[in-house]
Amino acid sequence: MSSLENISIIEWIRKHEIKTETGDDYTWDNYKFMYDPMRDMHPKQAILKAAQIGFSTLAIIKAFWIAKNKRIDIIYTLPTATDVNQFAGGKINRLIAQNPILQEWVKDKDTVAQKTVGDNIIYYRGTFTQKAAMMVSSDLNIYDEVDASKQDVVEQYSTRLQASDYKWEWYFSHPSLEDFGVDVYWKKSDQHHWFITCPHCKKEQFISYPESINHETEQYICKKCKEVLEDKDRENGRWVARYKDREYRGYWIPLLINPRVSAKEILAYKRNKTPEYFFNKVLGLPYSGSQNKVSRETIMQNVVEKLPDYEDRIVIGGDTGLTTHLVVGNASGIFYISSKPGYDDLEMLLKRFPTSIAVLDAQGDLQKPRDLQEKYPNRIWLCYYRADRKSQEFAKWNEDDNTVSVDRNQTIQLVIDEYTGKRIPLLGTTSDYEEYWEHWKNIYAEVEENSIGVPIKKWKRNGDDHLVHGTVYWRIGMDRFGKGKGLVLGAGSINFGTKRGYELNPAGLANAPDIKKLMKINKKRNWKDV
Repeated sequence: MSSLENISIIEWIRKHEIKTETGDDYTWDNYKFMYDPMRDMHPKQAILKAAQIGFSTLAIIKAFWIAKNKRIDIIYTLPTATDVNQFAGGKINRLIAQNPILQEWVKDKDTVAQKTVGDNIIYYRGTFTQKAAMMVSSDLNIYDEVDASKQDVVEQYSTRLQASDYKWEWYFSHPSLEDFGVDVYWKKSDQHHWFITCPHCKKEQFISYPESINHETEQYICKKCKEVLEDKDRENGRWVARYKDREYRGYWIPLLINPRVSAKEILAYKRNKTPEYFFNKVLGLPYSGSQNKVSRETIMQNVVEKLPDYEDRIVIGGDTGLTTHLVVGNASGIFYISSKPGYDDLEMLLKRFPTSIAVLDAQGDLQKPRDLQEKYPNRIWLCYYRADRKSQEFAKWNEDDNTVSVDRNQTIQLVIDEYTGKRIPLLGTTSDYEEYWEHWKNIYAEVEENSIGVPIKKWKRNGDDHLVHGTVYWRIGMDRFGKGKGLVLGAGSINFGTKRGYELNPAGLANAPDIKKLMKINKKRNWKDV
């Protein structure tokens, strides 16, 4: 191999007339915006992209060239093992079959889980088992479809780079939500945008929606002079970084910069697809609809700086597992949150408040909550999540075995709605609830069709959400054991201007059970166009 094609992937592609998996020449005609990402060897990369722009094909070709010429091992991840199987058959093996040079390089052409390229290996792995992440080491990790992958396993794959001198990591995906998946790394990047020059006014600019489209004529236009931009005008551009000296090299690749995609097509997507689809898969941007994430303001607006009233029965909600996550409150609001190993904290509360009731996750720790049911008769209820759209009941209580079942998504939505309406006071200060907010930050909603095609809103997680479920279990308990005094049972049931606790009755502190301990929570953790 000549020295030039050994150091230039562009020269190698040209010399060997590399083909795509469909047998077409791999060319930059109409795809000039892909030229720089192909030759970019920055060790940390984040690609925020629209769907179906051919980036996976670029990444496969690039990985083969790097494994051979850099002589490094690579882990290439996809969301699931099924995706890996389909990827191998539909893209990787077909690419090898279309290119004699790859047939020469790759020894195990028909395998699925790995390809030996020269003396090095590319491993193809899913992200839904941690076992897969712990089996091999690498020098470069390429994370394809990051947002559809299991985030904690993606993090596990990073540990496989520890022994490497390279430690390269490349993330790419059409995004889903802000501060999730590829968007996390994009925000750490220099954020390259594709700038084009208007042939009429000579203004250099990047294409964006809706400013760059005339909705009436369905044509691309200059942001400044509003004259029509032709396909060739969008094709001939250059990448411009928004920031300098960032950890990651970033590229934003929306369908808007693809000269083969007309403004009419973009507007058709806008009319016919969901807002999430349009943002994520057409604009290549995270969707931040107010109905899809819980904002910090939604939670923190409920914080009230006062002490609880202990006259009403106390309810404890607990998400169980190796760590027990507790949310505790009564009709005056939520006043204690903890995340501690074991069950000592829970038992302390049960003993300190002898009339309290606990609603615990039935499907986390399978043994200890059932032992507690025997130790504290009729005070421990186990909660099961169900999906029962036929029933209008908030919860189904079974007194024979002290269990309750609720619709998971409906109940999470109910709690969010009540926080939105300022109907669940959080007693203390905002600093007391920072860790609590972090768990609410980690859930997001997606709309999916059920088996009969009906769209259903489902709340999913992208990190620890244990205190969300602790709140759900507390809310369920309040519905039955709050004696009708709980503000969560009806709109307007509390006046946030009402002063209670130490402000009006300092002597009340004498009855407060170790209030300092109860209130303590473990603390964690203008760019313009050129």
